[in-house]
Amino acid sequence: MNIEHNVSNTIIRSPKKTRSRTQDLGGGMWGVRHWVPIILLASSIASFGSGRTSNGNDFALYLIETQTEAQEKELVDEAIGRPHFFRYLQVMEMEETRNNGTYGIRITAFEPSSYLDVCFTVTKPISLRILKESPATKLGSAIAVTGKIVSASKKSNKIDLSYTIVRYKDRLSPALGKELMCEVDPHSTFYSYTGGNKEVNITYKDRDLLKNKDKILAQKGRQGWADFLSTEVAKRNATRAMEAKQ
Repeated sequence: MNIEHNVSNTIIRSPKKTRSRTQDLGGGMWGVRHWVPIILLASSIASFGSGRTSNGNDFALYLIETQTEAQEKELVDEAIGRPHFFRYLQVMEMEETRNNGTYGIRITAFEPSSYLDVCFTVTKPISLRILKESPATKLGSAIAVTGKIVSASKKSNKIDLSYTIVRYKDRLSPALGKELMCEVDPHSTFYSYTGGNKEVNITYKDRDLLKNKDKILAQKGRQGWADFLSTEVAKRNATRAMEAKQ
C-alpha cells in the first residue's frame, strides 16, 4: 500500500489544541501547542515480549493520509495487536482511575505528525513512577510510550492503546543535531507525499514548502497539494541545475 508517510476522579483538560505550526532547523522547536509534522522518523525496532515494535508516529501519519476506507482498514487491521513505539506525545488530558481495585492514570495525548489523539491507561508501577517523578508529568508534558494498538480511526480522530508502558519523559520535537537522516544528508528525503497520483519527495533543503500545506490542501485538495509540490520542486531543481553550470 502506497501512502504517505483518582484522588478526585476529576478529568483535567487543557485548553483546545492549536493547529498552527512553526518549523525551525533540525526538525523544529515547538512551543507547547505549536506543531510541525514529524516526517520519516527512523523506524524503532525493539523487543516487546515476543513481538517486534513498530514506529507509532509513522503509523499515525500513514493512517491519516489513507485515501480510501479500504486502505484505512488494511492498515489498521495489520497494526492491531502489535506493539508500537510513540515519541513526542503531548499530554492533553489526565484522569486518575480505578478498575477492579487497580490504580491507573488515563491519558489522552496529542501525536503531532498526524493530529490524532493517542489514548491509553497507565497501570504498571514503573511507568506510574516515571510519570510522577520530578518534574511530574502534567498537561503539556511530553512522553514516549510503547503500547499495543487496540483500535484506530480517522473518523474518531484517535488511536487506542493497551498494555501501555511509559518509556521516558520526552521532548515535544526532535532535538537539534543529527537526529534525522535528512540532517546528516541534506539530499535525503525529508517529506514524502503519495496522496496524489504520483509520489512526491521533498528534501531537507526544500522544507520551507511545507508551510503551504494546510492552505493548499484546504483550497485544492490532495492532488492540488501534490501538484504544487511537484511544480515547485521542478522549478527549484531547474534553477539549481543552471546555477551549477555557471
